[in-house]
Amino acid sequence: MTEAPLDVYRSYDAPAAPPNEKQETMLAAERMDEQQIVESMKGRMIEKLFHEIEQRRPDGVIIKIPVLAWAGVKYFALQLGHMTVEKVELNETEDKYRATAWAYDKKRDIRVMGAAEQSKMMKLRDGSKIPDEFALAKVVSKSQRNALKALIPETLISEAFQQWKNRKPST
Repeated sequence: MTEAPLDVYRSYDAPAAPPNEKQETMLAAERMDEQQIVESMKGRMIEKLFHEIEQRRPDGVIIKIPVLAWAGVKYFALQLGHMTVEKVELNETEDKYRATAWAYDKKRDIRVMGAAEQSKMMKLRDGSKIPDEFALAKVVSKSQRNALKALIPETLISEAFQQWKNRKPST
């Protein structure tokens, strides 16, 4: 199979109603996380812990919304050292995979669930669909991300984002 550049992939189904700004932000973050997951599956190192997604406010001003990336969730869960994914359950329909992950914070004795759904087909920019060879890996990774992210304190994410944003670019 010939690999297409990652930016031609759109593996989400378009919503029935026109998406609002928040939905657009979530879809954009989801696409970027899918790219990180695929890159990681190919053995490439992922260093981007946050996504910055442009969003237009009602007054027309464009702002950047910070979103913790898939790699960022993995990084913080490993750095904190007391979070683990205990279990992942998979379900399958003809068209989609569904995964439910349970994560546990040993320090705070908190258990949470994260879920994700992933189409088995990937929609290309030209509208055609092809089988998504990474669909199963994506749904498992996203369910784990969703569960672990719920355990990471928002204050930690906010402080880390400020440090990341104010970092000096490497030369």
